[in-house]
Amino acid sequence: MRRSLAWGGPLAAEEFVITNSCTEALNLCLRAVTRPGDTVAVESPAYYLMLQLLETLGLKALEIPCDPRTGMSVEALELATRNGGVAACLLVANGSNPLGSVMPDERKRRLAALMAARGIPVIEDDIYGDLHFGDERPWPVKAFDDSGNVMLCASFSKCLSPSLRIGFIAAGRHKPAVALQKTITSGGTNPLTQMVLAEYLESGAVDRHLHSLRRTYRRQVEGMQAAVSRYFPASTRIAQPQAGYVLWVELPEGIDTTQLHGRALRERLSYVPGELFSASGMYRNCLRLNCGNPHTPEIDDAIRRLGRIFGGGESAAKEGRA
Repeated sequence: MRRSLAWGGPLAAEEFVITNSCTEALNLCLRAVTRPGDTVAVESPAYYLMLQLLETLGLKALEIPCDPRTGMSVEALELATRNGGVAACLLVANGSNPLGSVMPDERKRRLAALMAARGIPVIEDDIYGDLHFGDERPWPVKAFDDSGNVMLCASFSKCLSPSLRIGFIAAGRHKPAVALQKTITSGGTNPLTQMVLAEYLESGAVDRHLHSLRRTYRRQVEGMQAAVSRYFPASTRIAQPQAGYVLWVELPEGIDTTQLHGRALRERLSYVPGELFSASGMYRNCLRLNCGNPHTPEIDDAIRRLGRIFGGGESAAKEGRA
């Protein structure tokens, strides 16, 4: 709650539900406001775990195009929801995975107002909000929510430690339905871990840690961008992330990253094929790279070898904006 003061809060303690992870938070929110067969508006490209979650719950994904800098198109969302039929909107407004985009405040305000007016609950994953590259933390869509329609989900796994397994939902007017789903699916969340985390947050050390972590991730993303630009094929387009630690790469048309994935694995090289970020199988010439580790000579060499698989070579690629 105290941290929400930085973006116009505070959030009310009464609307919080503590969860075992951000994934559980998203799961609970979807269960609370949808039923099997419903349609959920999602970003395109969208984090593949979100798409798997929708599939597991028997939900249909309606892909809304995203700008690589500003995120989900509010204009396309307005058109897609004009005639009803959409049960919820699921998005990552700050540091979307895989684009790393951050939606401008005005677009967040418009999205919150549009969904409230049409009675469509918003499920916002803000797990990367604290990993922004700018001078100030970007506000979530929740900051522009006047009616309790936005369910803000996050956890401490990406910014502190995955082992904590502590997430949360600021569920707004959907709190009773979300709390019921929490009760019947997993019960309570470890109170001892919550107490340890609370002590750390109270100490003030988290802000120093986050400041250092953001600089580190930005440096590692920039190192990966430079390597991709150097080794991948000419006309490769490289996203310019504004948060997080992943990099979206668009290769020239005709290069199938799904088809080449097996070859890369045989050479002990790893990436996520772009097709997994679409419910309809788009982005086959795209891939996502993880920049969560220091950009060592070994990683640079791995990108060089991966570039060769894609038909590139040193100095062959030109950095662009996806």
